[in-house]
Amino acid sequence: MKVVDRGVSSVIGVILMVAVVTILAAIVSVAAFGFVSDINEPAPNVADTAGKFEAGAGSDEQNVRITHLGGDSVDVKEIEVIIRASGPDSELPTEARLIDLPAGVTSGNPDEENINGETSLISRGSGVDNQIWTEDDSNTWSAGDTIRFRVAVGEADFRDEENRNGPEADELEVTIVHTQSGAIISKQTFTP
Repeated sequence: MKVVDRGVSSVIGVILMVAVVTILAAIVSVAAFGFVSDINEPAPNVADTAGKFEAGAGSDEQNVRITHLGGDSVDVKEIEVIIRASGPDSELPTEARLIDLPAGVTSGNPDEENINGETSLISRGSGVDNQIWTEDDSNTWSAGDTIRFRVAVGEADFRDEENRNGPEADELEVTIVHTQSGAIISKQTFTP
């Protein structure tokens, strides 16, 4: 019978296994703490919003109002408003994003640099009922505050057929996104 000499005892085997487990635990904890530090702040809890869209008959209508009804206040600098119009017309759907808010500190009207996408979807200029900051000039969208803007009839016309002179649109989706967390804090769909 042949005797085999082994150079590794069971004690050394246990020590090596403990070392491997310790190294694996260190790698997992470093990875886990690295992921935790990448997690953004939680989104504000905007408990309720109400939306109103008035298609009207005149070319100066198609006003959108999104009112914050309850929940956390949101800094206007931390939101983007996505407007998407769709319909049977071949020129639709079309989309614009209101960015870099608050827009137009003196007028409240978004400038071209405040609109990403189809810039002509949002009416701009004097006399337009756009207000992207809040009524109390705090630049915080709080309960009772309303964001207002007008959809241009030349890009998406929601009016009755006899008044329509732009692309026929039948659905307007307005989504408000909290940019810090990427969370949707309000989504309204209108079918006038």
